[in-house]
Amino acid sequence: MKSTNPSGVSRRTLAKAGIFGAATAPLLAACGNGGGGAEKGDGELDFWWWGSDPRHEYTQKIVDAFLAKNDGITIKPSPNEFDSYWDALNVSVSGGNAPDVLQQDERYLRDYADKNALLAIEDLDIDLSNIEEGTLATGQFEGKTYGIPTGVNALALLVNPALVTAAGVAMPDDKTWTWADFMQFTTDISKSGAAIGNSAITYSNESLFNVFARQRGESLYTDDGKLGFTEPTMNAWWQMVLDMRDSGAIPDASTIVESFAAGQDQAPLATGTGATEFYWTNQIGAIQKVLGSDLVLLRVPGESENQPGLYLKSAMYWSVSRSVSDKAAASKLVDFLLNSDESLDLMLGDRGLPSNTAQRERILPMLPPDQKLGADYIAALTPDLGEGPVVPPIGSGTAADIMLGVFETLIFDDTTVEETTAAFMEQLSAEIGA
Repeated sequence: MKSTNPSGVSRRTLAKAGIFGAATAPLLAACGNGGGGAEKGDGELDFWWWGSDPRHEYTQKIVDAFLAKNDGITIKPSPNEFDSYWDALNVSVSGGNAPDVLQQDERYLRDYADKNALLAIEDLDIDLSNIEEGTLATGQFEGKTYGIPTGVNALALLVNPALVTAAGVAMPDDKTWTWADFMQFTTDISKSGAAIGNSAITYSNESLFNVFARQRGESLYTDDGKLGFTEPTMNAWWQMVLDMRDSGAIPDASTIVESFAAGQDQAPLATGTGATEFYWTNQIGAIQKVLGSDLVLLRVPGESENQPGLYLKSAMYWSVSRSVSDKAAASKLVDFLLNSDESLDLMLGDRGLPSNTAQRERILPMLPPDQKLGADYIAALTPDLGEGPVVPPIGSGTAADIMLGVFETLIFDDTTVEETTAAFMEQLSAEIGA
């Protein structure tokens, strides 16, 4: 299939733009160490995580607080940004030199565990008593836990209320609105000339499509690692994208590509030129900081039509390498990260609302306004949520790139709705071995 991209921006650039957490990462190239780690070692731990400079700064303070309470343990911290993190981790694990304690992402958790690179948490001494079973289950498969959620977040539609008011449009009832209502809402905003109704930069993200599929009783993946949605469901998704483009609710294809390339901080919502966008709740602060004004959080449309599609997602995980040099020291570090006042006083909601529910309740009054906004949204949403999706299968880390690629051919009219769906399903099936 040919692709017409007048902006000249490569898909690799688009995938790395940081929108909606949609960045690509290399897949694990070789098996990890199968030794199972040392019960008691020399107390030296390599600790890896990704994030922004503020996260690096407070995580180092957590490390310092931990070391002050644990004589005989030394930590070599390795902070990184998202893409570089996965490149380095792939090389490290492939070379048999995996970090002892590390952040993990749901897209790659099963890949690394399957390659024998992660230790089952059941082999460690970590207090999990304040973490709900449903939250723990997001890091479990085949009867073992390979990642402990750092915290939870949820998808939301972030709305700039000032632009909605300027457009003369009423704010919708997000407990009852449909996708058709959403299209009308964003179309009316765009036609008013006050702002872009929606930039469409998140419609190529598989997590948002998964909510759409779950609302129809389907899912992105099944328990046995196959595709869990039908062609008609994905066809309906792509048709909605085209209908929104043709109605003016979203911009033309070239503008969408340019918004992708600009990155999250320069996307329409953050720059005050776009009225709405879908993001995870732990991304609110960064966007509001750039925008310089407050946003409103609405539920994803369509939740009341059939069944809920929204769910609490683990923001990220703490994992331990199978080749860990000192299990006892690693257990103490992860336990401190999850359960200590010192850790959560610094971390607050940056890695999602704490998975430790006692700590979550304790820090609520301490949260900055943006994190409080997300916390209130999650609290209101939780009673209406369905069970979360399964851990993605091996190879699913490529889904973001694949969906972005077919989305681009669709919006430039290089492929039809049916061709776009077929291309996505064929390519992703090949990657996950379905």
